[in-house]
Formats: sequence, structure tokens, C-alpha cells
Amino acid sequence: MERVARILEADPAPSIAVVLSAMRGVTDALLGLVAAAERQEEVSTGLDAVRNRHVDIATELCDPPGASEFIHQLDVDCRDIASILHAVRLTRAASGNTRDLVVGFGEIWSTRLFSRFLAGRGRRAGVRWIDARDVVRVQWSALGPTVQWEASRHNMQQLLAQSPNTGGAQNSGATLIVTGFIARDPQGLQTTLGRNGSDFSASIFGDLLNAGEICIWTDVDGVLSADPRRVPDATVIDSLSYHEAMELAYFGAKVIHPQTMAPAVEKRIPIWIRNTFAPERSGTLICESPVSSHAVKGITSIDRIALVNVEGAGMIGVPGTAQRLFGALREHGISVILISQGSSEHSICFAVPEADAAHTERTVRQAFDAELRGGQIQNVDVVGG
Repeated sequence: MERVARILEADPAPSIAVVLSAMRGVTDALLGLVAAAERQEEVSTGLDAVRNRHVDIATELCDPPGASEFIHQLDVDCRDIASILHAVRLTRAASGNTRDLVVGFGEIWSTRLFSRFLAGRGRRAGVRWIDARDVVRVQWSALGPTVQWEASRHNMQQLLAQSPNTGGAQNSGATLIVTGFIARDPQGLQTTLGRNGSDFSASIFGDLLNAGEICIWTDVDGVLSADPRRVPDATVIDSLSYHEAMELAYFGAKVIHPQTMAPAVEKRIPIWIRNTFAPERSGTLICESPVSSHAVKGITSIDRIALVNVEGAGMIGVPGTAQRLFGALREHGISVILISQGSSEHSICFAVPEADAAHTERTVRQAFDAELRGGQIQNVDVVGG
């Protein structure tokens, strides 16, 4: 938190919105408490451990009044969590809404604590804590969370209008500390944005605040040209287009999730990937029209993939074969990573996670049982590794 504060205080921009995730390990710890309650295990010790970690940091970073106020709110939250976990133990089941409610406290605590700490240092003006649940509305679908932009923009404008220091997106002297990861659905129930949700939150708020740029602070120097565990001399890519970054991210690069970029792409907001532990390094710029000396930007790979080949002379010229194939996979929740079809339509080859290989083969054989028995389709081959 001290390192993050120094980065913000060194930033010359008069107005900054800072989206924070939970402290390391807290999200998993809270999810573990819900799972333990479902198993009817004792959870008070685990909850006390999470509480005490935040108390220790608040006591060290904040002045006594600020720490005391933070701890009071923390204890109220912990009592609420204990009540929720008690109900889960009684019913031996936790709904998705229950999990979202419990796990979202990690971001609430980290941002409340950091906003008090940053304000206490007195080097950034207009420090204000923003609860993303008051702003962001999302609707979950098969493709994940979809932002309801009209409602979210309305909420953002109303919230900013309540403070003279933050009366507009470009108003001088505003430092907003925003909870990442959490939001509300159209019914007003708390939900989350999934893993990598805080990065997605940053992009959402970049759009809502008409930000000049979005900076994702992580633990690497930027987007690398290859996996450094396999290519020791991999280098940081200076700049990428949005589409290049999405391709690299989808095919194995873990620095940024494709979903994170979507709001920025719509508004053409540049995204920087920077290293929290080496802020002096330039990082990677992701933008609409990058200028780079590299002809090839990067090479990626995905492990634990199986290749499935469906082959048969009876497929040639028969409309709807691919629709039947991929429709069957969709109905069974199987995600296809890559598709290749020959121009002769004699075969369709596709890749799936290796863990789904056996399920995929069963699904394809069931979908084309008649064709396999009749000889129109000769092979359904699965190759692992």
C-alpha cells in the first residue's frame, strides 16, 4: 500500500481514479470460508485470521482515529459474514449471490483502508472512497458479465454531483479510490465481474469517467514477447494494437484479459501495462494505432490441449454439419479454442481443453451416431498433448 501511494503521489495528473483489488489471498480465503461452511466445518478461526490481517495493516498505516474507525466498520462486516456463514452451515448450501456477497468484502476492506491511508498522507487532494456497487450495473449471460452502460453512467454522474471536489470527470483535484471486482445486477443484488474483475472494473470506470488513459499496474514489466519460462530472452513489447493484445491474451498471455479491454476499445482509451515494483520502467502501451519497430509482436502457447478431428466422405456438400457439431458441443458446455475446416468439407478439426477430451469425444459420437454406424463419417479422432 505504501508503494501504491508513492506511485500515485508521483503522478502529475490532477484527477485520478484508483481501482483496487482485494489484498493478496483474501478472495480465496473468503471463498474457502463459504466452502467450509457448506461442509459444516468451523469457520470462526479462518474469519478471525482475515480480520486480524486487516487490523494489523490498518494499525500500522493509519493514524489512531482512522484505524479505529476502519476497525469498527470491519467488525460490523465480520459479524455480518459470520451470520451469513452460519446460515450456510445450517442449509449446507450457498447460492451464487451468497458467495458474491461474502467474497466482495475483500475489495471493500482494501479500498476503505487505502483511502484512509492515502488521505492521511495529505499529498493527493480530494481523496474519496467510491463503492462500485453504487455505480456499476451488470447483467450476467452465457458470455459473462455485460455492463448496462446507460444505468451505470447515470449512477456515476449522480455520485460525482454529490461532491464539489468530483463534480466532473475532468475536475481538478479528484482522487477516487474505487472498489474493483464488485457490482450489482439489475435487481440490485451484489454480483462480481469474475476473475480478473478488478482490471475489468478499471476499464469500466475509465469509460464512465472519460479517462485520458487506463493504467493496469501488475507484477511484470509489461506484455512480454513470449513466456519467459520457455524463452529466457523474452522482451517487453513496447506497443500493441487492441486486436494484437486480445489475440495474445486469448492464446496464453496472462497479463491482461480480453474482456478488460472492451470498454477501452469502444472509447479508444490507451491502456498501459506497468510494473508496480518497477514504476520507472516504461511498460507496454495498448492503443488503436501503435508505433513499434517489431514486425512480430509475440509468440504464445497454451498447454493441455486436445485436438479433435471429425472426418468422413459423407460430410462433403452436406449443409448444417458444422452447426450440428458445434451445437452439440455448446449444449454440453464444451468450449472450443480453435476451429479448422478443409475447403473440401471432408473434415472438421478443432481444439478443446484436454480435460474435456473424453467428454467431447462422447458428445460428438452421440451427435453423429447414425452417420458413424452408416459409414458417412469414418473417424472421430482425439489427440492429447
